Amino acid sequence: MKKFQKLIALLLAFVLVLSLVGCSGKKDDTKSNDATPTGTTAETSDNATPVSTEITTIKVSYPVIVVVPNAEGTKQVQDSINSYLEQKGENVRLELEPVDVSTYGDQMDMALASGEGVDIYCPFTGLTAAIATNQVLPLNDYLDNELKDTVSLMGEEWLKPSTYNGNVYAIPCYKGVVLEPYFICRKDIVDELGFDINSINSVKDLEPLLTQVKAKYPDMYPLVPTGGSAGGNTLMLDTALSGVQGYKVDNFGYGASIVGSDMTVQNYYNTDFFKEACKLAYDWNQKGLIMPDSSLSSDISTDLLGSEQAFSVITGYGYVPESVEATYKSRCNGFDFYAKSLNKYLLTSSSLAVNWSIAYTCKNPKAASKVLNLMYNDEFVLNSIIFGIEGTDYVKNDDGTISYPEGLDMNTVPYTAALSCGIVGNMFKQYALKGNTDPKDVDYMQENNKNATYSPAFGFHLDATNLTSQCSAVDNVIQQYQYSLLCGEVNPDEVLPQFISAMEAAGVNDIISEAQKQLDAWSAGNK
Repeated sequence: MKKFQKLIALLLAFVLVLSLVGCSGKKDDTKSNDATPTGTTAETSDNATPVSTEITTIKVSYPVIVVVPNAEGTKQVQDSINSYLEQKGENVRLELEPVDVSTYGDQMDMALASGEGVDIYCPFTGLTAAIATNQVLPLNDYLDNELKDTVSLMGEEWLKPSTYNGNVYAIPCYKGVVLEPYFICRKDIVDELGFDINSINSVKDLEPLLTQVKAKYPDMYPLVPTGGSAGGNTLMLDTALSGVQGYKVDNFGYGASIVGSDMTVQNYYNTDFFKEACKLAYDWNQKGLIMPDSSLSSDISTDLLGSEQAFSVITGYGYVPESVEATYKSRCNGFDFYAKSLNKYLLTSSSLAVNWSIAYTCKNPKAASKVLNLMYNDEFVLNSIIFGIEGTDYVKNDDGTISYPEGLDMNTVPYTAALSCGIVGNMFKQYALKGNTDPKDVDYMQENNKNATYSPAFGFHLDATNLTSQCSAVDNVIQQYQYSLLCGEVNPDEVLPQFISAMEAAGVNDIISEAQKQLDAWSAGNK
């Protein structure tokens, strides 16, 4: 349950980032629906040579955030898609099932446990668990046919994290996944101090600037956390140190990790990387460069920046610096900002955590694979699911963007799933919402995906099913210690050894040992 709650938090955080700069859009095509029972068809065999003329309806169950479309609006979009598919001569139709993201995981799990009709869904509670409980079907038979366009789109490499024992069980959401920890700071203050912003290339370059800000503006916090986290905050110093230009850390979870090219599993919290992050945070805290009690703060960084209580924040984005700067200007009382990238994230299996699978209850996985392919490659189908019907739920602008119809917004249109843009299908074929998307960001994200640095363990997932008690105990210890350490509120020379001892007492070495065993087996099979 904790893993599900964390995934929801991550998704909401990612969607918040998307809503600040927007969902991206290029092009694709296909869509439609019917009232036929889910997954039913008169086709007798997936391997039959003749092309079936029977119509198969596939239910697409997808999470929606903040706004849940009503039944009438959803039915209108569904009918529009299915009319389009009929005109194209497609033999599939869609049944749309938007589900509130806060209950999505539980609702899907309950439906699957009872054997209810679920066809295409997103296994939020974990793909590993879904595979272990036989909730999802392998897609191998469809990769070269029904799903070939999707495989070609993202490349076979992206299928590795959803591949188990040679079987591919899911298709990842295709979006910008290479984020960057950006140092975002007030431009007017930097310019007033005469500081060369281009001298900042890593987190280790920040102290001189933060020190000058503290001296010049003693009532302003030099650095604050992003804030708003239910569990606790960090300053993202660890993230800035762990990326491609740093230690290259791949965190498998529950304390198990690898660093760099060394495939020896280590305790994430007992690595040189984590120690450096904690010591840096503590040093800055002692010098008054960090907002006091940052780990527990409920304040949002944009509020602090906009009210002139804070100078800077470090947070992750996938966009060009100019877009990040524009975002903060719009949210922080019109102040101008600098956004400097401190690193790039390493591409790991967890980078592709949002996946789409075909449930074991699906009666026609071949038809479901066709629908999956449409969600990634058909512009009309994809954008209808996300934005609804043109003229009713959105209008197209002369500059190629879309807007809500005059007098309406996301809360009042009959249908929208706009905030699911980072979850459903192919982000790069989605329409651009006016004022939110810069075409430069789309190109930038695609280029970053193309040039990403992969972890040597990309494709590996730790299966901790047999270590649930240790994982729960270790997770509790992590929640107790990590936030105060990463915000520099406690002395790492004193507290970090206590943290490690508590983790070992909770069973972290069992997890590390099992992770090493699984990683060795995975490596042997992926040479």
